[in-house]
Amino acid sequence: MDLGAPALFADSITVALRSPFQRPGTRITLTLPEQPVRRVVLALPVEGGEGRKYGYSLEQIGRLPGDLREGTAFAAPALSDSPWLVNHASRADRRQEDHLVHVVVPTVLALLGVQPRLPVHLHLLGFSKGGFAALNLLSRHPRLFTAASVWDASLLSDRPPHPQLVEAAGSTEQLDEYDVRHNLRRHAHALDGAPRIALGGIGMLAADWTAGHQLLDALHIPHHAYQDAPAQHRWDAAWLAPAMRHLLDLEASLH
Repeated sequence: MDLGAPALFADSITVALRSPFQRPGTRITLTLPEQPVRRVVLALPVEGGEGRKYGYSLEQIGRLPGDLREGTAFAAPALSDSPWLVNHASRADRRQEDHLVHVVVPTVLALLGVQPRLPVHLHLLGFSKGGFAALNLLSRHPRLFTAASVWDASLLSDRPPHPQLVEAAGSTEQLDEYDVRHNLRRHAHALDGAPRIALGGIGMLAADWTAGHQLLDALHIPHHAYQDAPAQHRWDAAWLAPAMRHLLDLEASLH
């Protein structure tokens, strides 16, 4: 277990994971708030391994105002391959969804000393493919995750799937299983109460924001939709701040 310290966080921990669903070498970095933990936010990656081409989630989260981080533990998992958070059709070491749900989440809760049944909210936060993954995970695991706040989320408009996603899924049938629009339709009934999705924009995927907003409306899935957070398509406190404010508002509306 290695101690680390992302910028502007008082304390954090980086843990190497042994997972049957990933190749050796995956890790997770967890920030530790000074206050009692009331929620855990999973900052979903957009690059495989330790890639930093699009910035570093915890560095930018660490720049947020204190009221947006109070009582919150942020977790940044690293995956072996391009992180669409899908299970490969045939490769046991490329089952990303299983890795997150069955390895990352229990590890984070154990490190925080949180029992799975205690009232600590588990949220999803992401952009681009991380936004795609967050919406898929919330719709597929509505009892595990409380809410998803996404910005400039990918693949909510009609266009061919990204080649990385095709490779990550491994088959046409598996690709259909993880089509985010199909999953929102399949599981709309589980998301029809208080709003649990915040759909933010815009970066470079304005058409995806529009398509996502229209789909959620058509499915009568309550959600927050906003386009007043322009920023570069990367981890950036400029969009993270409103994304976190909406996430906290979603959580409050559930009480």
